[in-house]
Amino acid sequence: MSNIKIPTSFNIDLEFETADAMTRFLAWLIDFGIRAAYVLLAFIAISALNINSDARMAFIILVVSIPVMLYFLVTEIAMGGQSPGKKMMHMKVVSLSGNQPTASQHLIRWIFRMIESPLMAGLFFIPVILPIVTMSRTPYNQRLGDLVAGTIVINTKRKGSIEETIFRDMSASDYQPQFPQIMRLSDRDMNKVKELLDKALLAGDEVLAAKVAHRVKEVLHIQSDLPNTSFLETVLNDYNYYTTRDN
Repeated sequence: MSNIKIPTSFNIDLEFETADAMTRFLAWLIDFGIRAAYVLLAFIAISALNINSDARMAFIILVVSIPVMLYFLVTEIAMGGQSPGKKMMHMKVVSLSGNQPTASQHLIRWIFRMIESPLMAGLFFIPVILPIVTMSRTPYNQRLGDLVAGTIVINTKRKGSIEETIFRDMSASDYQPQFPQIMRLSDRDMNKVKELLDKALLAGDEVLAAKVAHRVKEVLHIQSDLPNTSFLETVLNDYNYYTTRDN
């Protein structure tokens, strides 16, 4: 596995761990099993129908072939970049900007999947080799569809405990937030602030804390005389207050 750093509008790099080829293959096997089970059940149901051969062929095309062919396109759009197999293997498709892929990016990936699909192995040898070659030759394990669409597949499995996230329970206190501007930032931005603050506190690095605090104030146009670490703790508390309070 390799890591990719993606800059945000907050001017802080987000780091993602790309999914390795074996994990992606296992996810594909899960999705293949789901599609195979669907095809089997569909054929059993169609066989039970007392219809002529032309009608049976029409049913096979409409009920079997088209849903199987559109499986990845529909599931990854509906599930925000995940198929059932990817979800079970803790993977997700994202654009190179770190955002969810657009419909056109999903479409491009799907079109190239038709070319690369191992299901074509009985007809062509190259489609089976092509994804393996491109994933082994690209730094972020991208298949051809990812390269053309501008996407990567990342590992979404979180490592660590809830104490390592930005979550803080503010429901049991009479907390008074100070910086409503903090809601202009995203969870990813705040996770990065939390990560850098923890690093500064652990190392006693006041310079790092000052840099992070200065950047937050600069982006959000905040004026504050709080010490740097106290300021960062406050913005984290404020963010939790605004995002977890009852509406």
